[in-house]
Formats: sequence, structure tokens, C-alpha cells
Amino acid sequence: MFVVVCLVATAPVAVVSAGTGAAASADGPAATTSAPVGADSGRASALGPAAGPPRQTANETNNSTGVLHENPNEVGDENRLDRLLSYLSGELNGDIGASALRLSQGEYEAARAALGDDYDDSLAKYVDVEGETGADRAGEEYRTVGETQRAYVDTVSEFRETRREYEAARQAGDDDRARELARELTRLAEDGETQSDRLTDAFETISNRTDGDLTESSARIEAVQANISERRDEIVSREFVATRLSVDDYDRDISFTDPLVLSGSLVADNGTPVAAKTARFAVGGQTVRSAVAPDGSFELTYRPTRIPADTSSLVVRYLPNDASMYQATERVVPVAVSQVNATAELSEPSASPYGYADAVSVRAAVRANGTPVADYPLSATFAGSAATAAATNASGQSAVSATVPATATGTASLRVAPDGDDRAVTFAPATASVPLETEGTTLDASARETGNGTVAVEGRLETDEGEAVRGQTVAVSVGGRAVASATTDRSGAYRATFDLPSDASAENATVSAAFDGAGTNLGSSAATASVRLSNAVADGGSGASGGLPFDPLDLAWVVVGTAVVGLVAAVLLRRNRVDDSVTAAVADESDASDAGDAAESDPETTGTTALDSAAAALDAGRPNDAVVVAYAGVRESLGTAAGVDDAATHWEFCDRCVDAGVAPADALESLTAGYERAAYSGLSVSDEDAAELVETARSLAAPSGSDAPDSSESGDGTDSSEAVGAVE
Repeated sequence: MFVVVCLVATAPVAVVSAGTGAAASADGPAATTSAPVGADSGRASALGPAAGPPRQTANETNNSTGVLHENPNEVGDENRLDRLLSYLSGELNGDIGASALRLSQGEYEAARAALGDDYDDSLAKYVDVEGETGADRAGEEYRTVGETQRAYVDTVSEFRETRREYEAARQAGDDDRARELARELTRLAEDGETQSDRLTDAFETISNRTDGDLTESSARIEAVQANISERRDEIVSREFVATRLSVDDYDRDISFTDPLVLSGSLVADNGTPVAAKTARFAVGGQTVRSAVAPDGSFELTYRPTRIPADTSSLVVRYLPNDASMYQATERVVPVAVSQVNATAELSEPSASPYGYADAVSVRAAVRANGTPVADYPLSATFAGSAATAAATNASGQSAVSATVPATATGTASLRVAPDGDDRAVTFAPATASVPLETEGTTLDASARETGNGTVAVEGRLETDEGEAVRGQTVAVSVGGRAVASATTDRSGAYRATFDLPSDASAENATVSAAFDGAGTNLGSSAATASVRLSNAVADGGSGASGGLPFDPLDLAWVVVGTAVVGLVAAVLLRRNRVDDSVTAAVADESDASDAGDAAESDPETTGTTALDSAAAALDAGRPNDAVVVAYAGVRESLGTAAGVDDAATHWEFCDRCVDAGVAPADALESLTAGYERAAYSGLSVSDEDAAELVETARSLAAPSGSDAPDSSESGDGTDSSEAVGAVE
């Protein structure tokens, strides 16, 4: 009920007359009513006065309907809910009518815009209120209209554009291209017929379930489609020769082992044989090719596979080539289908056991009485999870693949079955056993105080082989008491925040993170971390990551601050053989930072150089070096703008830059965690993760472009970097 109170409390003062739709007010003076105070006037201003339902100001009256702006305390009354639904329905009908009007006028962008965010917002409110009433109103129909009418606008727009291309090809004398476009126009017209029929049906349902009237919108859609169909018929009659398909007597009892054999003739309407050596026919979801004799006779063979076993008739459709002068035609033939039992076999996977996230692949072969069953859809599962299986090829074979999930233990089964019930061909599911093994995991953790007693702990869970473990729960505790939990993402990373227990202090708190591998094919692992204080540099770097040599390095980091980053970057820059002057600049800047020298280098230049060097390190196969250098470039670029002291730790630097608003939290935290891993953990960063971190660094260090301040050295406002011509 809360949502209804909010909707009524914020609804504009307006009334909607019963039976009024937007289309009805789209033309004529009645459409130019004034908007209510506080109403959303964006629709009317963007699309014209017909964009919304009729509205009145608070000073206007209408005896047919009460005012919708009511005391929220009385909103529970069923009549209030009905009136609120009526108002929202009027909003939606207004948008539908505006879109239909703009579409009929060929204003496609405006037609799409009319069913944009405003429509979606009104629909969401309508569905919420509809749920409060417990009645099945028109919410689902409005959703169908929004999706279908947007698609229909695209279809009509594409039809108009394709028709222009067709006319241009025809004027240029390019007959083949003109016929190709004519077939595309036929397809678009058929799509439009399906969409317009769906729309008019939905309009009728909405009109029956609400007090709105979408008759005019329906009439506009029908008129647009009638015009498209008429243009299509004109083009088809101009470009193509009509054809007839005749069929001789045949055996109607068919199966996969006793296929349908059809003989007949393919001729033009005037009786002239179709001038083609081969012809394509669509039968039962398959494409069958047949030779065509000079007299137009043909014979085709069709083996039923995927059609339902109770199929009583088939449509045989002639499919001319796109550049052909002939028109498609079809014939319905009665049949009686008998189901055939086939057999499926799976190849054995390799003998070595599989571990978490390993790829498993086998081949499936489906045959009936020794004959391959082609183009047959398969369904596959592995250890209860979906697997991938393509439809069988001409040899009746399919590649089946799966990835070992964490929940698969012992020996798992890869299972293949028919993708559908009661098809013309069926078979008993086939399985293959896949041996599995338990794989060890490594969990790391780091914790830092974020303020007001709140602590953030984050890290990464991966296998001993370095594979990220996703979708698993990491439990976080302090002093043996559970305080939080987090789920690992696609990269194996997790992050949780919690408030320290009242009897714990950040200065001496130790955070424990643990992954319990019970019930999975993964070994358990744990890590501990001391909390890094956000305002306690003098504490000497209490942060540590369980099992990792962080304490001495964090202590060194706190003492020398940015100097460490600068010196490491300088060494790596030299290793990358960058320009000596750049290397010297970075090294000098590091020395100056260490000595407290106030001289500053250009952050943008240094950052860009470091990022170029990071890219070079990536290319040279040194991902850890690339991450460290990229981080150094970001530190140089953002440090001055954020006013961060050089002695700040990497996490202090991150927090202060975010607080200063010079960098987005997610990106900078991700880069900082990556730098910490690359510089201190002793583990290798994957090439993919390193490349992503370098790109993140590039986005953080990118110059602001037009927002860059003018040089204070130039008094005439001239950019000192501009080329200056010769003085005459």
C-alpha cells in the first residue's frame, strides 16, 4: 500500500474523462488543454499537445470525474485505486496515441520517443497499483504494446528506407538488386502484418479492461499497415512472375525411415515451366533441394525429424533465389507421421580427471537404423547444469561441451536428450561419465577502516592453478564472531563492509575471511588481515593479508610513501627502455618526493608516459610490472588534484581521491587492489586482468580536455602549444 500512497501523494491534479484516449485528442482544439500544476509537461512539449491525455488545472472542474489528488490517508479505498489506475491508463493511452499519430506522419524518431522513459515510468506505476487492487487489468497488455509498437516503428521505418533503395536500384537498371530489395520488402511487410495484428488485438483488450478508447490509435496503425501492404503488392506484381506448384499422387504415410517423396511440376501462372535447373523447397522446418527438368517437373525427398509426431499436414513452399524473377508459392499436403526411435551415442571424455572450471567436450551421434539424423535439436546437461549442444550436422553428429561447476563432485554425468517431446524422431537419453577431482584454493584478504567504525574487507578467491572462483560465499569474522559474508564475482573478487563489534577497536582488530569448500570440488581456504587505519599513518602499516608478506612492505610504504611507487616505476621504465629523459624525470621526481623537495613535474606528462610504459610491459609479457607502472601513472596524475600527501599509503590515497571527487570509487579501488596484488602478494596477475587494469588506469589518468585551465603564464589567452606562423 505504501507505493499507492506515494503515487497518489505525488500525482498531478488532473481528471481523465471515461472513454478518452490520446488518439481521440490528437487532432482538433480539444487536444490543447492546459497541463496541471506539477504535472509532467515533458511529453506535451516534446511531442505536441496530443502527447498526453486531456488534463485540467486545479481550478477547472468536470462533473463526470472526481479530482485524483486526494488525501493519501484515504488511498486504501477501492474507488481511489480505480481512479488512480484510470489516470495512469490515460497517461499510457496518451503516449500510445501520440506514437501512432507520429508514425502515421512518418516521424519515426518522435514515434519512438513517445513510448520512451515516460511510458515505462507510467507502466511501472500502473503495474504497482494494479498489484494493490489484486485485479487483472491491462498491465501486461500495456507492456506488450510498448515492446511491439516500438518494434513496429522500426519495421515501418526500415520498410520506407528499403523502398527508397529499391526505387534507386530500379532507376539505375540494376534488376538483380531491385529484386533482392523487393524480397526484403516482402519480408518486412509480413513482419509488419504480424506486429500490427498483435497491436490491434492488444488495443482492443485494453479498451475492454479500462475506461480508455484506443480505437483511433488502432485505426492509424491499420492505415499504416494497409499502405505498406499495398506498396508491397505493387512491387511484387511489378518484379516477379507468379508461379504454381502442382503435386502428383504420393504416399501419405511417412516417417524418418519411410520419407515423403513428392513429384510434381513448377510452372509460371501462364503455364510456362520455371526456368531453373534446381529449386529450393521449405518443408517441415528443413530446406530441401531438387533438380528441375526443362518441363518444370521435380521430385523431392523429405525425412521428418523435428516436426511433432501428430502432424497431419505439411506446407511445401517454393523458395526462389533472391535475384530470381519468380515469386514464391506453396502447397499444403496431408500426411500421417509415424514416430521412429533412434539411438544416441556419446564419445568418452579424456581419462584424466577434470577440476573446477575445466572444459569438458564430447561428440554425440544420432542414428536411426544406421541412417544419420541430420538437423536434429539436442538438449544437454552436465552435473545438473545446462551444457551446450548444437543441432546435428549432415552426419548426425553434434559437439557437446560443458564447464565443470563447483557443485560437481566425484563422477558427474554429461547427458544428452531430444530438445522437445513427441517429435517424429526420438531417442532415449545418452550419458557419459566424467571423473572429477578436488582442486585446492587460495584466498587473500585486506581490510581497511572506512570511517565511523566501518571496515571494508576484500580479496580474491582462486584455485591453486590461478583460475578465478566465482559464485562462492566468503564468510568474514572478527574475533571468532561472524560479521559479514560476500559472494565472489566473475573474477573471483569479493568485498564486504561491516561495523566493528562494540568491544573491538580498529587499532588491534584482526579480520578473518574463510571459504568453506564442503559440498564442492574446491578445497577450503582462509586468510586474515589487520585493519589498516584511515587516519593513522604513524601506526606503521598494521594492514596485512593472510599468508602474504605484507607487514614489512606496508611498513616501508608508510615510511617512504609515493617514493616507493616512483622508484619502482622508474626501474620498470628503464627496463622498458623508454626515453632516458623520461626515466630521469620519474627517478628525479621520486628522489624529490623522498627528500621533501617541493618541485613538481607535470602529472599529465608523467602519467601518460607511465601508461605507455605499462602497455609496453604488457606487450613484453610482464603483467605485474605493467600494473605497478600504470598505478604510478595514476598516482602522479591524481595526487596533486586531490591534495594527497606523498606519504599516504595506497589505500589512503584511494580514499582521499574518492573523497575529493577526482576519481570514481569503483575504478580506483579496483586499480588499487590490483596494484597491491601485483606489487606485494608474490602472485602473478593474469595478462587479461593486467590489460583491464591498465585500461582502468588510462581512464583515470585521462586529461579532462576542454576543462583544462588556461595557462597562467600567457596573458593574451593564446595556447602556448599552438603553432605560431612566421613573423612578417
